[in-house]
Order: sequence, then structure tokens, then C-alpha cells
Amino acid sequence: MRLRLVLTSLLLSVCAACGGGGGTVAPFSAKPAEIHLAALNTPEATPEPSATALVASLTPTLLPTPELPTLESTLPALETWSSQPTYLEESEAGLDFRVSYNGLVWALIENEGGLPALVHRNIPYCQIVPTAGRGMPRGWTVESVFREIGSLQFEVATASQEGQVKFVNYFGRAGGIVTGFQVSFEEQMEACLSDAEVVFATLTSAPAATPTPSPTFTLEPTFTSTP
Repeated sequence: MRLRLVLTSLLLSVCAACGGGGGTVAPFSAKPAEIHLAALNTPEATPEPSATALVASLTPTLLPTPELPTLESTLPALETWSSQPTYLEESEAGLDFRVSYNGLVWALIENEGGLPALVHRNIPYCQIVPTAGRGMPRGWTVESVFREIGSLQFEVATASQEGQVKFVNYFGRAGGIVTGFQVSFEEQMEACLSDAEVVFATLTSAPAATPTPSPTFTLEPTFTSTP
């Protein structure tokens, strides 16, 4: 009898603690470990990229403008650039192309691709490099016309990507050589092309530079005496 009373009192105390006197059941509370696992399994919302971020990711990064040689007060009125023509099979052997340029407007350097280049001193990213015709990737278009520049006839090929002009190639023949030049730019396209055509109007040929022969060494015979 006493044991039954003890069990009854224990049950009443447990129900009072759970129900707060009203007989309602306390809501389920997850254990800390269960809460942690639930947080790990809940997918987080991925933020949509902004329009500014998309434009920034699609915009190509321009190379820094090259350092140009300092202007000298003793520069001649015109300087010359001579090099091998880009169409050797169509050119006479032993000839280089030659153009003249104003050293106050252009500087002859080696560009980031290791090619000789005439770089404009006043128009950023305006430069002339030797080139030969080649295929274009998908999405590019080329429009070619023939124009007289100075007293010479040039084929002028304008290359565009998605409607934007990227560079212009000039192919000319003069004095037994056939060669091509590419003019590239980022801004002031018309001014860049106009100054470049002043250079192309001077195209001619010149005897190819004779390479400096390497020194030769003669080995003197050595003799050993027989004991």
C-alpha cells in the first residue's frame, strides 16, 4: 500500500512539471546535435550575380602601355624601319621592306609579343606590326577594299568582332617586295589609322641587311713525342 502511494505521488509530480498545471504537453525541442545537423543539411540561397559583376568579368584586361624611348633633340626629321617582308615567296630575294616615320610621332620598339612595332607616342595602344593574311575565328568579319595610299596600291582589310572594329591590315607591293602591316588600337581609331597611312605611303625596298658572320677558330694540330 505504501509503495502504491509513493508511485502515485511521483507520477503527479512529473505531470505537474510537464503540464505547468494545465495538462498540456510541452513542445518538442531538438537536441543541440540535431539542430547542428539540420543547419548543415539546409541549402543556402546562392546570391544572383549583379549586372556590374557580369560586365566586369567579360571586359578584357588591357596590357600596360609599353615604355617608349626618350625623345632626343638630335633626332632626324624622318627615321627608317627596315625588316624582312612578310610574303617572302612573292618578294625578290635579298630585299627588305623599308618605311620612313616621324620620330616625334612614332617610336620603334619590340612589343610584348617580341615583334618589332611602331608605337604611337600620343595615342595609347595605337601600334603597327608586320603581318600576313590568315583565317579568322568564328564571330569575326573582314571587309577588304583596294585603296591608293601615296602613289602605292594597298589592299585594306578591316577586321571586326560583333560589329566592333578591332584592327586593320594593309597589304602593299613596292620595289620588288610584298608585305603586310597590322594597325591595332583601342581608341581614336581614325587618328591612329590616318597617322599609320602616312608611314605606309613611304613603303619601298632596300637591300637586306647582311648578317654579321660568326668568328671562326682554327684548331692547331698538337703533337706528342713518343718516348
